Amino acid sequence: MKSPIALQLFKYILLLLFLISTSAVAFEPLNTDDAGTVEAGRNQIEQYFFSINRHGNTSATPTDIVTPGEEYSGQDSAKAFPFTYTRGLTKTLEASIATTYYTQPTGNYTRFSNSMIGLKWRFLEDQENHYALAVKPTLIFPASQQQQVNGLGSAALNYGVNFIASRYWESLEVHVNLSYMHSPYNTNYAVGQSMDLNRTNILLMSFAPVLTLWPGVKVALDIGATTNPPIPEQYLNTYGLVALILSPTEDIDIGLSAMRSAANYGTVLSANDTNATRTEIGVTWRF
Repeated sequence: MKSPIALQLFKYILLLLFLISTSAVAFEPLNTDDAGTVEAGRNQIEQYFFSINRHGNTSATPTDIVTPGEEYSGQDSAKAFPFTYTRGLTKTLEASIATTYYTQPTGNYTRFSNSMIGLKWRFLEDQENHYALAVKPTLIFPASQQQQVNGLGSAALNYGVNFIASRYWESLEVHVNLSYMHSPYNTNYAVGQSMDLNRTNILLMSFAPVLTLWPGVKVALDIGATTNPPIPEQYLNTYGLVALILSPTEDIDIGLSAMRSAANYGTVLSANDTNATRTEIGVTWRF
């Protein structure tokens, strides 16, 4: 058994490693993460499927709308299976690894992309007032050049950090995220079939209330704004997401969500202009 001193030393070494080295995996099926961590010594697997579709896309005016929560920047539709494994290291610290298997689009490249490692540390918790703060640095490994061309990630090392605040009531919890990602790419190749220069400093601000209707049934709203990578385009894109989370047992969650992202919230609500949608379904299992 590791001594408390050795465990603390291991924790801080990991923190330093990730902070100098994040799109981070969130509270599935939401984009916004929560400050909770997997219990020490336990494991969590999240296996989901998503479908991304572009709307208002023509050869003359290709759709270029970012879909927060997935590192996909292609101009066509996409279908994929994101997978995440998380291990609780201590009461307030968890580590995770993740990758995504794309069934669409396909090409002369591996279908696995967006492979990452992350660490979430809940550094402040007030049980009396029911709030918690956490930080989650993440490291995303480079995609191949052809994956970048087709929008399945960036052919360079990406890293960043997400700051998380959560407040809990009896039947309502609210989560707020502010994340930064340094997202370089190989400028010799297109990004999602476009040669437009991209911004490399990406910000995401999001807010997600989650309401428990009755035991085992939650509904959620997730809204946010994020940096639009193509430099010629406007600086921010927005999104809105609704989700249903069913928990047939304490250790199993079934999540479903639908999201629309667009240049403004008017289009998010009305879908009367260029936009992108993402539907997602999957299972979270803790053991």
